Amino acid sequence: MAKKNKVKCVEGGKKVVKEEPLQFLSVRFDNINTKVVRNHIIILIIASLLTKFFVLFVTTMIFHSFIDYFDFGFYLEHALMIVQGQLPYLNYNFDYPLLIFVPILIALMPALFFHDALVFVYTFQILMALCDLIIILCIYFIALRIYNERTAFIAALIYATAFATAYFVLTKYDAFPTSLLMLGVLFTVYGMNMKGYLSIGIGFFAKIFPAIAFPFFILHNSKKTSLKNEVITVFKVMIPLLVIFLLPFLVIRPDAIRTYLFATGATVGVYANTATYTLYSWLNEIGHLGILPESVSIVMYVLMGIIILYLLYTSFVDTVKRPVTLVKTLLCAFITVILFTKFHSPQYIVWYTPFLCLLVVDDIFKIILFYIVQILAYIEFPLMFGGFYTNQEYTNPAGSYGWYLTLLFFTLQYLVLLILVFVIIHKKDEQIKTIQ
Repeated sequence: MAKKNKVKCVEGGKKVVKEEPLQFLSVRFDNINTKVVRNHIIILIIASLLTKFFVLFVTTMIFHSFIDYFDFGFYLEHALMIVQGQLPYLNYNFDYPLLIFVPILIALMPALFFHDALVFVYTFQILMALCDLIIILCIYFIALRIYNERTAFIAALIYATAFATAYFVLTKYDAFPTSLLMLGVLFTVYGMNMKGYLSIGIGFFAKIFPAIAFPFFILHNSKKTSLKNEVITVFKVMIPLLVIFLLPFLVIRPDAIRTYLFATGATVGVYANTATYTLYSWLNEIGHLGILPESVSIVMYVLMGIIILYLLYTSFVDTVKRPVTLVKTLLCAFITVILFTKFHSPQYIVWYTPFLCLLVVDDIFKIILFYIVQILAYIEFPLMFGGFYTNQEYTNPAGSYGWYLTLLFFTLQYLVLLILVFVIIHKKDEQIKTIQ
Protein backbone atom coordinates (compact mmCIF):
# COMPACT_ATOMS: atom_id res chain seq x y z
CA MET A 1 0.00 0.00 0.00
CA ALA A 2 1.52 3.28 -1.08
CA LYS A 3 0.80 6.33 1.01
CA LYS A 4 0.22 9.81 -0.30
CA ASN A 5 3.79 10.98 -0.23
CA LYS A 6 4.40 14.69 -0.14
CA VAL A 7 6.47 15.80 -3.13
CA LYS A 8 8.09 19.19 -3.52
CA CYS A 9 7.87 20.80 -6.94
CA VAL A 10 8.13 24.26 -8.44
CA GLU A 11 5.15 26.12 -9.86
CA GLY A 12 5.41 29.79 -10.86
CA GLY A 13 8.79 30.12 -9.18
CA LYS A 14 7.42 28.90 -5.83
CA LYS A 15 7.92 25.62 -4.05
CA VAL A 16 4.64 23.85 -3.42
CA VAL A 17 3.85 20.52 -1.78
CA LYS A 18 1.67 18.07 -3.63
CA GLU A 19 0.40 14.67 -2.59
CA GLU A 20 0.79 11.59 -4.72
CA PRO A 21 -2.41 9.59 -5.26
CA LEU A 22 -3.03 6.41 -3.32
CA GLN A 23 -2.14 3.23 -5.19
CA PHE A 24 -2.87 -0.46 -4.64
CA LEU A 25 -1.36 -3.04 -7.00
CA SER A 26 -0.88 -0.45 -9.74
CA VAL A 27 -4.47 0.76 -9.33
CA ARG A 28 -4.54 4.53 -8.87
CA PHE A 29 -6.99 6.19 -6.46
CA ASP A 30 -7.36 9.94 -6.77
CA ASN A 31 -9.26 12.12 -4.29
CA ILE A 32 -8.98 9.52 -1.53
CA ASN A 33 -8.20 10.40 2.07
CA THR A 34 -5.10 8.32 2.69
CA LYS A 35 -5.29 8.55 6.46
CA VAL A 36 -8.87 7.30 6.51
CA VAL A 37 -8.04 4.44 4.14
CA ARG A 38 -5.01 3.47 6.24
CA ASN A 39 -7.11 3.40 9.42
CA HIS A 40 -9.77 1.36 7.66
CA ILE A 41 -7.22 -1.21 6.53
CA ILE A 42 -5.74 -1.55 10.02
CA ILE A 43 -9.20 -2.17 11.48
CA LEU A 44 -10.01 -4.67 8.74
CA ILE A 45 -6.84 -6.64 9.36
CA ILE A 46 -7.54 -6.78 13.08
CA ALA A 47 -11.17 -7.80 12.49
CA SER A 48 -10.11 -10.55 10.09
CA LEU A 49 -7.57 -12.03 12.50
CA LEU A 50 -9.94 -11.80 15.48
CA THR A 51 -12.68 -13.55 13.51
CA LYS A 52 -10.38 -16.45 12.72
CA PHE A 53 -9.29 -16.85 16.35
CA PHE A 54 -12.94 -16.62 17.34
CA VAL A 55 -13.88 -19.39 14.90
CA LEU A 56 -11.11 -21.67 16.16
CA PHE A 57 -12.13 -21.09 19.79
CA VAL A 58 -15.89 -21.41 19.33
CA THR A 59 -15.68 -24.48 17.11
CA THR A 60 -13.55 -26.49 19.50
CA MET A 61 -14.31 -25.07 22.95
CA ILE A 62 -17.99 -24.05 22.72
CA PHE A 63 -19.48 -26.46 20.18
CA HIS A 64 -16.90 -29.21 20.80
CA SER A 65 -16.71 -29.79 17.06
CA PHE A 66 -13.60 -30.15 14.93
CA ILE A 67 -11.20 -28.19 12.78
CA ASP A 68 -11.01 -30.14 9.54
CA TYR A 69 -7.35 -30.87 8.86
CA PHE A 70 -8.03 -33.64 6.33
CA ASP A 71 -7.08 -31.53 3.31
CA PHE A 72 -3.85 -30.40 4.96
CA GLY A 73 -2.87 -34.04 5.42
CA PHE A 74 -3.58 -34.59 1.72
CA TYR A 75 -1.46 -31.57 0.76
CA LEU A 76 1.44 -32.67 2.98
CA GLU A 77 1.33 -36.22 1.65
CA HIS A 78 1.75 -35.03 -1.93
CA ALA A 79 4.38 -32.47 -0.97
CA LEU A 80 6.47 -35.26 0.53
CA MET A 81 5.99 -37.32 -2.63
CA ILE A 82 7.68 -34.51 -4.57
CA VAL A 83 10.57 -34.53 -2.10
CA GLN A 84 10.87 -38.27 -2.78
CA GLY A 85 11.20 -37.60 -6.51
CA GLN A 86 7.64 -38.30 -7.68
CA LEU A 87 6.00 -35.67 -9.86
CA PRO A 88 2.26 -35.03 -9.90
CA TYR A 89 0.37 -35.74 -13.14
CA LEU A 90 3.43 -37.59 -14.47
CA ASN A 91 4.14 -40.28 -11.88
CA TYR A 92 0.69 -40.29 -10.32
CA ASN A 93 -2.74 -38.75 -10.79
CA PHE A 94 -3.49 -35.56 -8.90
CA ASP A 95 -6.88 -33.90 -8.55
CA TYR A 96 -5.90 -30.23 -8.54
CA PRO A 97 -4.19 -27.82 -10.98
CA LEU A 98 -0.49 -27.14 -10.73
CA LEU A 99 -0.43 -23.87 -8.79
CA ILE A 100 -1.80 -25.47 -5.64
CA PHE A 101 1.82 -26.45 -5.11
CA VAL A 102 2.78 -22.81 -4.57
CA PRO A 103 1.34 -22.67 -1.02
CA ILE A 104 2.04 -26.38 -0.48
CA LEU A 105 5.77 -26.08 -1.15
CA ILE A 106 6.10 -22.80 0.75
CA ALA A 107 4.48 -24.45 3.79
CA LEU A 108 6.65 -27.53 3.34
CA MET A 109 9.97 -25.71 3.76
CA PRO A 110 9.61 -24.75 7.45
CA ALA A 111 7.98 -28.12 8.16
CA LEU A 112 11.06 -29.93 6.83
CA PHE A 113 13.34 -27.61 8.76
CA PHE A 114 11.56 -28.30 12.06
CA HIS A 115 10.63 -31.90 11.19
CA ASP A 116 7.08 -31.22 12.32
CA ALA A 117 3.86 -31.76 10.37
CA LEU A 118 2.05 -29.20 12.54
CA VAL A 119 4.42 -26.53 11.26
CA PHE A 120 3.14 -27.32 7.78
CA VAL A 121 -0.45 -26.86 8.95
CA TYR A 122 0.22 -23.58 10.76
CA THR A 123 2.26 -22.18 7.87
CA PHE A 124 -0.43 -23.12 5.39
CA GLN A 125 -3.07 -21.44 7.55
CA ILE A 126 -0.96 -18.28 7.71
CA LEU A 127 -0.60 -18.27 3.92
CA MET A 128 -4.36 -18.64 3.48
CA ALA A 129 -4.96 -15.87 6.03
CA LEU A 130 -2.69 -13.63 3.95
CA CYS A 131 -4.64 -14.54 0.80
CA ASP A 132 -7.80 -13.68 2.72
CA LEU A 133 -6.38 -10.25 3.53
CA ILE A 134 -5.81 -9.73 -0.19
CA ILE A 135 -9.48 -10.59 -0.75
CA ILE A 136 -10.47 -8.04 1.91
CA LEU A 137 -8.35 -5.32 0.28
CA CYS A 138 -9.81 -6.16 -3.12
CA ILE A 139 -13.34 -5.89 -1.74
CA TYR A 140 -12.46 -2.54 -0.17
CA PHE A 141 -10.99 -1.04 -3.34
CA ILE A 142 -13.66 -2.51 -5.62
CA ALA A 143 -16.28 -0.97 -3.31
CA LEU A 144 -14.45 2.36 -3.57
CA ARG A 145 -15.09 2.16 -7.29
CA ILE A 146 -18.80 1.53 -6.73
CA TYR A 147 -19.66 3.43 -3.54
CA ASN A 148 -17.55 5.59 -1.22
CA GLU A 149 -14.98 5.19 1.55
CA ARG A 150 -17.46 4.52 4.37
CA THR A 151 -19.49 1.98 2.39
CA ALA A 152 -16.31 0.33 1.11
CA PHE A 153 -15.15 -0.10 4.70
CA ILE A 154 -18.46 -1.69 5.73
CA ALA A 155 -18.39 -4.08 2.75
CA ALA A 156 -14.88 -5.23 3.61
CA LEU A 157 -15.75 -5.45 7.32
CA ILE A 158 -18.71 -7.71 6.54
CA TYR A 159 -16.32 -10.03 4.74
CA ALA A 160 -13.73 -9.83 7.52
CA THR A 161 -16.36 -10.99 10.01
CA ALA A 162 -17.84 -13.72 7.78
CA PHE A 163 -17.12 -16.50 10.26
CA ALA A 164 -18.26 -19.51 8.18
CA THR A 165 -16.06 -18.36 5.32
CA ALA A 166 -13.21 -17.85 7.78
CA TYR A 167 -13.50 -21.49 8.86
CA PHE A 168 -12.80 -22.67 5.31
CA VAL A 169 -10.02 -20.13 4.84
CA LEU A 170 -8.30 -21.86 7.77
CA THR A 171 -8.94 -25.42 6.59
CA LYS A 172 -8.79 -25.39 2.77
CA TYR A 173 -6.81 -23.64 0.05
CA ASP A 174 -9.73 -21.92 -1.72
CA ALA A 175 -8.66 -18.50 -0.41
CA PHE A 176 -5.67 -18.70 -2.77
CA PRO A 177 -7.57 -18.97 -6.10
CA THR A 178 -10.31 -16.69 -4.75
CA SER A 179 -7.73 -13.98 -4.06
CA LEU A 180 -6.58 -14.26 -7.69
CA LEU A 181 -10.19 -14.05 -8.86
CA MET A 182 -10.81 -10.93 -6.79
CA LEU A 183 -7.61 -9.33 -8.04
CA GLY A 184 -8.97 -9.96 -11.53
CA VAL A 185 -12.22 -8.22 -10.64
CA LEU A 186 -10.30 -5.31 -9.07
CA PHE A 187 -8.18 -4.76 -12.18
CA THR A 188 -11.18 -5.13 -14.48
CA VAL A 189 -13.42 -2.58 -12.76
CA TYR A 190 -10.53 -0.09 -12.97
CA GLY A 191 -10.09 -0.67 -16.69
CA MET A 192 -6.87 -2.70 -16.49
CA ASN A 193 -8.17 -5.42 -18.77
CA MET A 194 -5.04 -7.44 -19.45
CA LYS A 195 -4.11 -7.60 -15.76
CA GLY A 196 -7.65 -8.74 -15.02
CA TYR A 197 -7.40 -11.56 -17.55
CA LEU A 198 -3.96 -12.48 -16.29
CA SER A 199 -5.19 -12.74 -12.69
CA ILE A 200 -8.06 -15.07 -13.45
CA GLY A 201 -5.88 -16.95 -15.94
CA ILE A 202 -3.38 -17.67 -13.17
CA GLY A 203 -6.31 -18.42 -10.86
CA PHE A 204 -7.49 -21.03 -13.37
CA PHE A 205 -4.23 -22.89 -12.79
CA ALA A 206 -4.77 -22.73 -9.03
CA LYS A 207 -8.36 -24.02 -9.16
CA ILE A 208 -10.69 -24.20 -12.12
CA PHE A 209 -13.56 -21.96 -10.96
CA PRO A 210 -12.02 -18.49 -11.67
CA ALA A 211 -12.34 -19.31 -15.37
CA ILE A 212 -16.11 -18.83 -15.02
CA ALA A 213 -15.39 -15.09 -14.98
CA PHE A 214 -13.67 -15.02 -18.40
CA PRO A 215 -16.71 -14.52 -20.68
CA PHE A 216 -18.22 -11.93 -18.35
CA PHE A 217 -14.96 -9.99 -18.20
CA ILE A 218 -14.79 -10.05 -21.99
CA LEU A 219 -18.34 -8.75 -22.40
CA HIS A 220 -17.85 -6.10 -19.71
CA ASN A 221 -14.59 -4.83 -21.22
CA SER A 222 -15.89 -4.85 -24.79
CA LYS A 223 -17.86 -1.63 -24.19
CA LYS A 224 -14.70 0.46 -24.40
CA THR A 225 -12.90 -1.63 -27.03
CA SER A 226 -14.61 -4.38 -29.00
CA LEU A 227 -15.53 -8.02 -28.54
CA LYS A 228 -12.88 -9.04 -31.05
CA ASN A 229 -10.19 -7.02 -29.31
CA GLU A 230 -11.01 -8.56 -25.92
CA VAL A 231 -10.98 -12.11 -27.28
CA ILE A 232 -7.56 -11.44 -28.83
CA THR A 233 -6.34 -10.05 -25.49
CA VAL A 234 -7.49 -13.20 -23.71
CA PHE A 235 -5.58 -15.33 -26.18
CA LYS A 236 -2.47 -13.19 -25.66
CA VAL A 237 -2.74 -13.83 -21.93
CA MET A 238 -3.74 -17.49 -21.93
CA ILE A 239 -1.45 -18.91 -24.62
CA PRO A 240 1.75 -18.15 -22.64
CA LEU A 241 0.11 -19.51 -19.47
CA LEU A 242 -0.90 -22.70 -21.25
CA VAL A 243 2.60 -23.08 -22.65
CA ILE A 244 4.18 -22.58 -19.21
CA PHE A 245 1.80 -24.57 -17.03
CA LEU A 246 0.30 -27.19 -19.31
CA LEU A 247 2.37 -27.93 -22.42
CA PRO A 248 5.28 -29.68 -20.62
CA PHE A 249 2.89 -32.17 -19.04
CA LEU A 250 1.09 -32.83 -22.32
CA VAL A 251 4.39 -33.47 -24.10
CA ILE A 252 5.59 -35.94 -21.49
CA ARG A 253 2.21 -37.54 -20.68
CA PRO A 254 -0.72 -36.52 -22.91
CA ASP A 255 -3.40 -38.10 -20.71
CA ALA A 256 -2.32 -35.87 -17.80
CA ILE A 257 -4.82 -33.23 -18.91
CA ARG A 258 -7.68 -35.34 -17.57
CA THR A 259 -6.57 -35.10 -13.96
CA TYR A 260 -4.78 -31.79 -14.42
CA LEU A 261 -7.85 -29.83 -15.44
CA PHE A 262 -11.00 -31.85 -15.15
CA ALA A 263 -11.07 -33.45 -11.71
CA THR A 264 -14.50 -31.98 -11.05
CA GLY A 265 -16.28 -34.85 -9.37
CA ALA A 266 -18.00 -35.98 -12.56
CA THR A 267 -17.65 -39.64 -11.60
CA VAL A 268 -19.27 -39.33 -8.17
CA GLY A 269 -22.94 -39.72 -7.38
CA VAL A 270 -25.22 -36.92 -6.28
CA TYR A 271 -23.92 -35.48 -3.03
CA ALA A 272 -26.37 -35.38 -0.14
CA ASN A 273 -25.72 -31.70 0.63
CA THR A 274 -26.56 -30.47 -2.87
CA ALA A 275 -29.65 -28.62 -3.97
CA THR A 276 -30.16 -31.49 -6.42
CA TYR A 277 -30.37 -34.10 -3.66
CA THR A 278 -32.61 -31.82 -1.59
CA LEU A 279 -35.03 -31.48 -4.49
CA TYR A 280 -34.82 -35.23 -5.15
CA SER A 281 -35.68 -35.96 -1.52
CA TRP A 282 -38.82 -33.81 -1.71
CA LEU A 283 -39.92 -35.33 -5.02
CA ASN A 284 -39.06 -38.95 -4.30
CA GLU A 285 -39.34 -39.46 -0.55
CA ILE A 286 -42.11 -36.93 0.18
CA GLY A 287 -43.87 -36.88 -3.22
CA HIS A 288 -43.32 -40.61 -3.95
CA LEU A 289 -42.64 -39.94 -7.64
CA GLY A 290 -40.18 -42.82 -7.94
CA ILE A 291 -37.43 -40.88 -9.70
CA LEU A 292 -33.67 -41.23 -9.44
CA PRO A 293 -31.34 -38.47 -8.17
CA GLU A 294 -29.45 -38.70 -11.47
CA SER A 295 -32.64 -37.79 -13.34
CA VAL A 296 -33.08 -34.69 -11.19
CA SER A 297 -29.41 -33.88 -11.79
CA ILE A 298 -29.86 -33.92 -15.57
CA VAL A 299 -32.67 -31.38 -15.30
CA MET A 300 -30.56 -29.23 -12.96
CA TYR A 301 -27.67 -29.18 -15.43
CA VAL A 302 -30.02 -28.14 -18.22
CA LEU A 303 -31.34 -25.32 -16.04
CA MET A 304 -27.77 -24.31 -15.19
CA GLY A 305 -26.94 -24.04 -18.89
CA ILE A 306 -30.03 -21.94 -19.57
CA ILE A 307 -29.26 -19.53 -16.71
CA ILE A 308 -25.62 -19.12 -17.74
CA LEU A 309 -26.68 -18.42 -21.32
CA TYR A 310 -29.17 -15.86 -20.06
CA LEU A 311 -26.48 -14.16 -17.95
CA LEU A 312 -24.21 -14.03 -20.99
CA TYR A 313 -27.03 -12.55 -23.06
CA THR A 314 -27.79 -9.85 -20.50
CA SER A 315 -24.10 -9.01 -20.29
CA PHE A 316 -23.90 -8.77 -24.06
CA VAL A 317 -26.89 -6.42 -24.47
CA ASP A 318 -26.01 -4.25 -21.46
CA THR A 319 -24.63 -1.02 -22.91
CA VAL A 320 -23.79 0.74 -19.63
CA LYS A 321 -21.44 -1.90 -18.19
CA ARG A 322 -21.46 -0.64 -14.61
CA PRO A 323 -18.94 -2.28 -12.26
CA VAL A 324 -21.79 -3.19 -9.90
CA THR A 325 -23.56 -4.99 -12.74
CA LEU A 326 -20.43 -7.05 -13.40
CA VAL A 327 -20.25 -7.99 -9.72
CA LYS A 328 -23.94 -8.99 -9.72
CA THR A 329 -23.49 -11.09 -12.85
CA LEU A 330 -20.45 -12.86 -11.45
CA LEU A 331 -22.32 -13.59 -8.22
CA CYS A 332 -25.21 -15.12 -10.16
CA ALA A 333 -22.84 -17.16 -12.33
CA PHE A 334 -20.95 -18.65 -9.39
CA ILE A 335 -24.12 -19.32 -7.39
CA THR A 336 -25.68 -21.01 -10.42
CA VAL A 337 -22.71 -23.30 -10.99
CA ILE A 338 -22.54 -24.19 -7.30
CA LEU A 339 -26.26 -24.82 -6.82
CA PHE A 340 -26.95 -26.84 -9.96
CA THR A 341 -24.04 -29.31 -9.93
CA LYS A 342 -24.42 -32.78 -8.41
CA PHE A 343 -21.36 -32.51 -6.18
CA HIS A 344 -20.77 -29.94 -3.50
CA SER A 345 -18.26 -28.89 -0.90
CA PRO A 346 -19.16 -26.42 1.86
CA GLN A 347 -15.92 -24.57 1.13
CA TYR A 348 -17.48 -23.22 -2.07
CA ILE A 349 -18.87 -20.44 0.10
CA VAL A 350 -15.41 -18.85 -0.11
CA TRP A 351 -15.91 -18.35 -3.85
CA TYR A 352 -18.99 -16.15 -3.71
CA THR A 353 -18.83 -14.51 -0.28
CA PRO A 354 -16.75 -11.55 -1.58
CA PHE A 355 -19.44 -10.75 -4.16
CA LEU A 356 -22.19 -10.98 -1.55
CA CYS A 357 -20.32 -8.54 0.69
CA LEU A 358 -20.05 -6.03 -2.14
CA LEU A 359 -23.77 -6.24 -2.84
CA VAL A 360 -25.44 -6.47 0.58
CA VAL A 361 -23.71 -3.43 2.04
CA ASP A 362 -26.41 -0.91 1.10
CA ASP A 363 -29.30 -2.58 2.95
CA ILE A 364 -29.55 -3.79 6.56
CA PHE A 365 -32.06 -6.50 5.57
CA LYS A 366 -29.58 -7.96 3.10
CA ILE A 367 -26.81 -7.80 5.70
CA ILE A 368 -28.99 -9.77 8.13
CA LEU A 369 -29.72 -12.35 5.44
CA PHE A 370 -26.00 -12.54 4.71
CA TYR A 371 -25.17 -13.47 8.30
CA ILE A 372 -28.01 -16.00 8.32
CA VAL A 373 -26.34 -17.60 5.29
CA GLN A 374 -23.10 -17.67 7.28
CA ILE A 375 -24.80 -19.26 10.29
CA LEU A 376 -26.43 -21.96 8.18
CA ALA A 377 -23.18 -22.68 6.34
CA TYR A 378 -21.34 -23.04 9.65
CA ILE A 379 -24.04 -25.38 11.01
CA GLU A 380 -23.80 -27.51 7.87
CA PHE A 381 -20.06 -27.87 8.27
CA PRO A 382 -18.56 -28.65 10.66
CA LEU A 383 -21.45 -28.99 13.13
CA MET A 384 -23.81 -31.26 11.15
CA PHE A 385 -21.28 -33.26 9.17
CA GLY A 386 -21.15 -36.92 10.16
CA GLY A 387 -24.04 -36.60 12.58
CA PHE A 388 -26.78 -35.74 10.08
CA TYR A 389 -25.19 -36.31 6.68
CA THR A 390 -22.09 -37.47 4.85
CA ASN A 391 -21.12 -36.67 1.27
CA GLN A 392 -23.24 -39.50 -0.11
CA GLU A 393 -26.30 -39.71 2.15
CA TYR A 394 -28.30 -38.53 5.13
CA THR A 395 -27.19 -40.54 8.14
CA ASN A 396 -30.73 -41.07 9.44
CA PRO A 397 -33.19 -43.39 7.64
CA ALA A 398 -35.84 -41.82 5.41
CA GLY A 399 -38.96 -40.86 7.32
CA SER A 400 -37.22 -40.55 10.68
CA TYR A 401 -37.11 -37.38 12.75
CA GLY A 402 -33.41 -36.88 11.98
CA TRP A 403 -34.03 -37.34 8.26
CA TYR A 404 -36.79 -34.72 8.19
CA LEU A 405 -34.63 -32.35 10.23
CA THR A 406 -31.77 -32.72 7.75
CA LEU A 407 -34.03 -32.20 4.75
CA LEU A 408 -35.65 -29.13 6.26
CA PHE A 409 -32.24 -27.71 7.13
CA PHE A 410 -30.86 -27.99 3.58
CA THR A 411 -34.13 -26.66 2.18
CA LEU A 412 -33.91 -23.63 4.47
CA GLN A 413 -30.24 -23.12 3.65
CA TYR A 414 -30.80 -22.99 -0.10
CA LEU A 415 -33.98 -20.93 0.20
CA VAL A 416 -32.25 -18.24 2.28
CA LEU A 417 -29.36 -18.03 -0.18
CA LEU A 418 -31.73 -17.79 -3.15
CA ILE A 419 -33.84 -15.14 -1.41
CA LEU A 420 -30.71 -13.11 -0.71
CA VAL A 421 -29.59 -13.35 -4.35
CA PHE A 422 -33.10 -12.44 -5.52
CA VAL A 423 -33.15 -9.33 -3.32
CA ILE A 424 -29.68 -8.34 -4.54
CA ILE A 425 -30.37 -8.62 -8.27
CA HIS A 426 -33.64 -6.69 -7.99
CA LYS A 427 -31.96 -3.73 -6.29
CA LYS A 428 -31.86 -0.83 -8.74
CA ASP A 429 -28.38 0.54 -9.48
CA GLU A 430 -29.28 4.03 -10.61
CA GLN A 431 -28.22 5.69 -7.37
CA ILE A 432 -24.91 3.85 -7.11
CA LYS A 433 -21.86 5.96 -7.78
CA THR A 434 -19.79 4.90 -10.77
CA ILE A 435 -16.62 6.44 -12.09
CA GLN A 436 -16.23 6.37 -15.82
